[in-house]
Amino acid sequence: MPNQVYPMGSMPSYMGVWGVANTSRGAKIAGTDGRVFYVQPNATLAVDNGNTGEDPTCPFLTITAALARCQDNRGDVILVGYNDAWQYGGGSTWNAPIQETVVCTVQGVTILGISPDPIGVPWEPEAAGEIALTIAALGVEVAGFCFQEAAVGGGTETGVYAVWDGATTFGDNPYIHHCHFADSLQTGINLEYSWNSKISDCEFMENTYGIYCDPAGSGFSYGRIDRCYFKDCSTAAISATGGCDHNVVSSCIVWNADAQAAALATNEGVNFTGGDGNVVNDCFFSCVLPAPANGDFDDLNTASATDAWINNHCLNGDTTTNPT
Repeated sequence: MPNQVYPMGSMPSYMGVWGVANTSRGAKIAGTDGRVFYVQPNATLAVDNGNTGEDPTCPFLTITAALARCQDNRGDVILVGYNDAWQYGGGSTWNAPIQETVVCTVQGVTILGISPDPIGVPWEPEAAGEIALTIAALGVEVAGFCFQEAAVGGGTETGVYAVWDGATTFGDNPYIHHCHFADSLQTGINLEYSWNSKISDCEFMENTYGIYCDPAGSGFSYGRIDRCYFKDCSTAAISATGGCDHNVVSSCIVWNADAQAAALATNEGVNFTGGDGNVVNDCFFSCVLPAPANGDFDDLNTASATDAWINNHCLNGDTTTNPT
C-alpha cells in the first residue's frame, strides 16, 4: 500500500510522542477544528510575527507564540522540533535550545517534542532560578522534552510547575510523560494543589527533588506516578508532604546512593508524611528491607498512617509493610 500523503499543515496527530518509539495510541485531535503548530528556533524561516506556524517549513521561533494561537479545548497540538543543545550533544548546526520561561493558560493543549534522540528536545528557562513551563490550565499534555538548567547561572531551576491557586488558575489534570529532567535542575516537577496529575515514563536524574510539593502550600491529590526512574535525587525522589492524598505510585525505580551504601538517607526516597490514603505498589528501592539501620526501607521512605504500600522490592527481598 502506498504511503498516505497529507496536504501541508494537515497531517494527523497522535496521542503518543512524535519521535519517541512505541507511544502512539490513537487519534489525539478531539475536534474537527484542532490545529497543529510548529516550533523550531533553528529553522531559517522561523519567526513569531508573520508566520501562521502551521507550515513546518515556516515555524514559530517560540512555544509562547504557538500558545498564543491556540484555543481552549479545540484539540490544538504544538510540535517542537529537534535541537542539539543537550549537554553531551554536539556536531549539529541546529544547536539553539528551546530557551523560554513559558506559562500555559490554554486548556486541553498538547505540547510535544519531536526528536530522533530519546532524551527529548532540550528546553531550558530563560534565566537562573526560573521555571521552564508553568501549567496554569486544565488538561495540558507535555511529552518528549529534556528539561535542563538555564544557560547562565543555572542550578536552581524547575522543569515543570503545575499550579492551581484555588480561584482562577487551574493546573489540574496535567499529563506529563516521556520527559527527561537533567541533573542540572533543582526540581523536576513541582505540583501545587494540582489534582489528577498523570506522570509516567519520566527520568529524574540527580535533581534535588524529582517530584515536589511545597509543604507550606497545598498538597497534590488523586495523581498517578508510574514507570518513572529516580536516580539519586538528593533531598527526595518524591517529596509529597503537606497533605498529599489518594495518589498512586507504581512500577517506579528509586536508586539512592546513600541507601545503597547503607548510609543515612532520611526520606530521600518517597515521603508521604501528613497525607492520606496513598498507594505505593510494585516499586524498586536500592535499600535493604526494614531494619534498625541507616539506609533501610524505613529510613529511605515514609508513609502516611493510612497509606497502603503493596509488594515493593528492596535489595534483599520484597516488603508488604508501610515504611515508618
